[in-house]
Amino acid sequence: MVEVFATSRAIRVFYETFIQSNTLLPKAMTMAELEQKAILVPHHSLVDEDMRVLLMQEASRFTRFELLHIDREFFTFLKNSSYLFRFFEELAHERVSLQTLRGVDTYEHYAEHLEILQMLLKQYQALLSKHALYDRITLPELYTINEDYVRSLGAVRIHLEGFLSQFEWAILCQIAKLIPLHVRVCITPYNQKMKDHFHDYGIALEFNKSYEINFSTKTILHVSPQIPLDQNIESYGFSSRLPQIAYVQNSIARFVHEGLLPNEIVVVLPDEHFAQSLSRFDSWKNLNFAMGISVKQSSFFQKLGALEKAMRNDAIEDYLRLDRLGIDEQIRFTCKEMWYQKLKAQEAMAFYERLLSEQETEKALFKEAFFAFEHFLNHAPMLRFEQICKLFLNRLSVLSEDDVKGGKVTVMGVLETRGVAYKGVIVVDFNDEYVPKRSSKDLFLSSHVRFHAGLPTKKDRENLQRYYYHQLFSKAKMIAISYVKNETSMPSRFLDTLGFQSTKMADEKALYTLLFEPKASKIPYFEAFIDAPYDLKAHPLSATKLKILLSCKRQFYFRYIAKLKEAKMPSHVINEQSIGVSLHKVLEEAICHEALLDEKKLFSTIERLLKEQNTHEVWGYFVDVWLEKLRPFIRNEIQRFDERFRVFKKEFIHAISYEGFVLEGQIDRMDEKEGNLFVIDYKSGKIPTSTEKTLEATVDFQLVFYALIAATLGRVAGVYYYDLKEGILVPETFLEEKTARLGDILKELSAPLNGYELCEDIKHCRLCPYTLLCGKEDLV
Repeated sequence: MVEVFATSRAIRVFYETFIQSNTLLPKAMTMAELEQKAILVPHHSLVDEDMRVLLMQEASRFTRFELLHIDREFFTFLKNSSYLFRFFEELAHERVSLQTLRGVDTYEHYAEHLEILQMLLKQYQALLSKHALYDRITLPELYTINEDYVRSLGAVRIHLEGFLSQFEWAILCQIAKLIPLHVRVCITPYNQKMKDHFHDYGIALEFNKSYEINFSTKTILHVSPQIPLDQNIESYGFSSRLPQIAYVQNSIARFVHEGLLPNEIVVVLPDEHFAQSLSRFDSWKNLNFAMGISVKQSSFFQKLGALEKAMRNDAIEDYLRLDRLGIDEQIRFTCKEMWYQKLKAQEAMAFYERLLSEQETEKALFKEAFFAFEHFLNHAPMLRFEQICKLFLNRLSVLSEDDVKGGKVTVMGVLETRGVAYKGVIVVDFNDEYVPKRSSKDLFLSSHVRFHAGLPTKKDRENLQRYYYHQLFSKAKMIAISYVKNETSMPSRFLDTLGFQSTKMADEKALYTLLFEPKASKIPYFEAFIDAPYDLKAHPLSATKLKILLSCKRQFYFRYIAKLKEAKMPSHVINEQSIGVSLHKVLEEAICHEALLDEKKLFSTIERLLKEQNTHEVWGYFVDVWLEKLRPFIRNEIQRFDERFRVFKKEFIHAISYEGFVLEGQIDRMDEKEGNLFVIDYKSGKIPTSTEKTLEATVDFQLVFYALIAATLGRVAGVYYYDLKEGILVPETFLEEKTARLGDILKELSAPLNGYELCEDIKHCRLCPYTLLCGKEDLV
C-alpha cells in the first residue's frame, strides 16, 4: 500500500521507523506528488508564474476594471495581482462560481464588482486557452484522471492533515472508485470542516478521536482517542523579539539535559522571516533550517536588489549601499543606460551574469533559476529592463538553498510540522499577530458571504492553524513557548484556549549572556569622573556651546573635548532641520533693498531661490507649503521697509571679549533705523519662551550673546525672534535679567572644567547623539 503524507519531511520520518528492520520499504509520496501524477491536462502546459501575471494584466485592459481600484501600473499590479489569483483559485477549487456569489442576497451591494471580476476571469481564461496553457484556476475544469497511473499504485493510504478543498475531495472520490483508498485522520474542534466533509460523504466521526477509514467502502477500520495535552509546558513573555533567541538556546539545552535527543526537538517559527535572526546567533551550529537559506541572503540578490533601489530612488544611501557591495562604476553605468530600454532575453541575462560571484556561478540553484527565467523571457513580450529586474527579484525571493550546516535541531514553519511528531517543541512569536496566521483571501468577500456561499471562512482558516499547533503539542513531551508582550504586541488568545500560562515574563538580562559575550568597556565614558581639564576662557564660547554645557556636561565633553563626531547617515530625506537651513540661505540672499520695494518681487525672488535649494522630488511640495506660510512675513517686511527699517548686516559673524571670556556668534540679521540696531534671529520652528519662574533654570542665552555682539556696532534698541510661520517679531522680554544671569554663570565657570558628570534630567537624552555612550538608550 502506498503511503501518502502531507510533507516530504513526514515521509523521511516515516522511513526512519524502518532503520532497524530488514525488510523492503513501502512506497511513500506527498499529497502534492499524488495530485500531480494522478491527473492530466491534455494538450495544455502549465503557465509560468511570471507569464500568468503578464496575462492577467493584459486581461485587465478594459475600462470598468478601474472600478476595482487596483492600479494597472506594472509594478503596482505585480505586487497586488496575488490577491486576484488567490481569490480566483479559491473559487475554482471550492467549485463556487462568481455567478453563485452574485446570487447571495447579502452580496447585492457588490454586484457590480463581481460582474467586473467575472469579466476579468473570462478574459484571463481566454488568454490561457489561446496559448494552450493552464494554471490552478483553470485546472479543475480541464483535468482528467490518469487511470493507468492510479491503478498502478494498487492501494493508497492517505495521512490527512487539515482539510481538503472540494476539488481535492473530488479527486479522492475518483481514485477511490479505481483502487482501495484508506484515509487516516484526527478530528478535533479545530477541523470541523473536515468532519462535515465526511458527514456529507456518509461517514459520521466524533471529536477528539483518530480514525482509519476505508474511503472506497465508506467504513471505519480503526478508531482511537486523541492524546490529551498534559505535557511539561512552560511559556514566557518578552519585551521584544531578540531575547527570544536566547530563550530558544536555553530551552534546547534544558531539553537535552532532561533526556531528549537534539533530533527529537523542533523550533517552530510562526513568522518564518525570523529564521534569519535566529541563524545569525546560531554560533554553536545547533540548528538546521528546514526552510533553507533564502536566496535573499546571497551576494547576487543583494547586488541586484541594491541596483534596483538605486535606479528607482536615486538616494544617497542607495549609492552608499552599492559602494559597500563593491559594485563598480561600469556596471552601474550599464544598468542606468539600459534601465528604461526594452531588452532581449540574452541582453538581460548577460548583465545578470556579471553580478554573479564565482561560487554562485557553479551553484545548481542559480543555473536552474537563470535557465528558467531566460526561457520565460524568450516567450514573453519584450519588457523594459526595470520590469525584468523586478520580475527576476520576485522569482528569486521565494527560492532557498538547503541548509547544510548539519545542525541536529530542526527549525521550521508550522505547515512543515504536519504529520511529524517531536518530543520537544519550542515555539517563538506566539503572538496574536502570528498565531493563528491571518489570511489575505478575504479582500473581495466577507466571512458572512463566504458562509452562505459555502467557502472557507476566516474562522475556518484560523482554526486550521490552531489544528496544526494542537496536533504538534499533543504529540510532544516537553513544550516551551515564548511571545512578545509590550505596548504593541500581545500573546495569542490561543494560549488561553489551550490552558497555557500567558502572564509570566522572562528574566531577559540572565538570558542575554547567551547572545552577547560580556566585555569590559574599553572607554571611560561609563565612569563617574573623566579627568580632562578644560579652560573655557582659552576657547571661543558660543551660545550653543554654553547651552550644551549647562544642559549636560558629559555631552559637552563628547562634543568639544573628545571631539566625537555625530554619526549621521547621508540622506535626501527632508526634515525640519533641512528646511530651516534652506530658509536661512534663501532669506539671506532675498532680503535686500531692491526686493523690499515690491511685495510681488520679493515673493517671486523667495520662490525662485527656494526651488533652487533642492532637487528632491517632494521638495516642490514643501516649497508650496512654505510660500503660503511666508506671505505674512513678506507683507511684514514690506511694511517695515516703509517704516524706514533698513537691513544693516546679514549672517554677521563676530567675537567679543566679555567678563574674561571670548563670546562668538553668527547673527542672522541686524536692521537699522534712526541710528538704532535691531537684532533678528529667524525661527522656522518653535519659538523659545521664558517666564519669571523659569529664568533661574534657563540655559538658552542665544539672543543675549547676539545683543552683546551687536552692541559693539551701535546702540541695540531691540532683540527679536522672527517667527517665519506667523510673520511676526517676538521680542526677548527678559534681556536684562538673562544678561545678569549670564554674568553669574560665567563667574561660576571661570575655573577650569573637569569631571563632566552625567546629567540627571532624562529629557536632555532624548535628542542627544551620544545616548549610547552613556548607557541610557533603554531610558529614552
